Amino acid sequence: MAHPPTGPRPRIRLRFTMLYAATLLVVLVGAATVVRFALRATLAREFEESVRASASLVTQFFRTEVNEYRTIEATLTHISGELVFEDRLIHYRLPDGRLFRSKEPSATPRVATLRSPMHSVRFPLDADLAPGWQVEVDASMGNMLALQSRIDRWFLFGIPLFVLTAAVAGWWLTGRTLQPVGAMADAASRIAPASGVRLPVTNPDDELGRLGTGFNALLDRLDGALAQQRQFLADAAHELRTPIARMRARVEVAMLHPVQAASPEERTAILTALDAELRAVTHQVDELLQLARADAAGDAVMANLQPLYLDDLIADEMPRWQPQAQQLGATISLGALEETPVRGDAVLLARLSGGLMDNALRYCGAPGEVRVSVRPDGARALLIVEDNGPGVPPDERERVFDRFYRGEAARHRRADGSGLGLAIASWIVRRHGGTISVEDSELGGAKFVVRLG
Repeated sequence: MAHPPTGPRPRIRLRFTMLYAATLLVVLVGAATVVRFALRATLAREFEESVRASASLVTQFFRTEVNEYRTIEATLTHISGELVFEDRLIHYRLPDGRLFRSKEPSATPRVATLRSPMHSVRFPLDADLAPGWQVEVDASMGNMLALQSRIDRWFLFGIPLFVLTAAVAGWWLTGRTLQPVGAMADAASRIAPASGVRLPVTNPDDELGRLGTGFNALLDRLDGALAQQRQFLADAAHELRTPIARMRARVEVAMLHPVQAASPEERTAILTALDAELRAVTHQVDELLQLARADAAGDAVMANLQPLYLDDLIADEMPRWQPQAQQLGATISLGALEETPVRGDAVLLARLSGGLMDNALRYCGAPGEVRVSVRPDGARALLIVEDNGPGVPPDERERVFDRFYRGEAARHRRADGSGLGLAIASWIVRRHGGTISVEDSELGGAKFVVRLG
């Protein structure tokens, strides 16, 4: 089995610099190759044109001087002494191809001075004045080749030097660019749950700044979730501690007075009290489980909502609320029950209506009155539950949907509430993309208004 290398992995700075230098080298070599071929082609073309220009100058000079010297030979002998070109020699060939030997001695010493290699080109001297005669230009290519060699040396030494300089600059620039990343990595290694440590953000507008800002926002959300979880556990323990303590007290009292010695009425009272406490604890545990599921699901609108009729759902739930209403001495009435289509989860909507009804029945008192209304509101569905209880003061209406929150009037009127029912109801409404609010009711108490859809 192959094992991964144990040596240090190349750092981003080094890899980036090497990649930058390699890319720059490839680009420069490609550009230099194109420029080199273009320069060579340009120099060759200019060299050829200069050779042609030399031959053309000889022809023009011949046409001018032939009238004076009468014969071709005399004219060419004169031209050989007058026309002197640097890095090239001019020869003349007779119509039979033999080389015309000029009597001008000045041209002979120049043969040794021309640099090789040589390029020889023949042109007609003059078709009319010297038919068959040719001008032969022997041009040295040494200067052109020397210039090409110098260009190649410039490329050969200049490109590596330029790439090395750019690599050093890239190394420095990469270090400056990645410096915030190193600071973020150091800060991230010190981050602990709820420590409050955040990544340093130098410039929130660049890519690294947006990354750091987004990561810090994520840490804020995680700290908020941890704080909420701790608060949830603390509140849950506090809420469950009271009924458990009451049950333990009743059990301890029963242990001090054996059940066999107690009267049937006393045994019934003990069991009834324990049953009530167990029911309360079971209800609270059920609400806590529902809130735990709510935290896991989040507040995003559900995608699997089904079409149903809210009025039919409320009508089906009505018989379930009557026993509790009779026990508390309250009456339930229907303000409106119109056909109201809605898209939703039947189980969650039943729990929503049950939570609102349980809250209304708990605080309406005796004799109490609870009124339920269901009707369409444009494209939305409207569910209203109102009672004649103490109501909710305006300064508590925003917090009444918080977990474990109970207002002063609610605590004085009923001591057995958990403060979770309205929080669950608010979560269900948000999962359906709706809103819930509390207002003053015409009955004198609270009026909870739910808009769905």
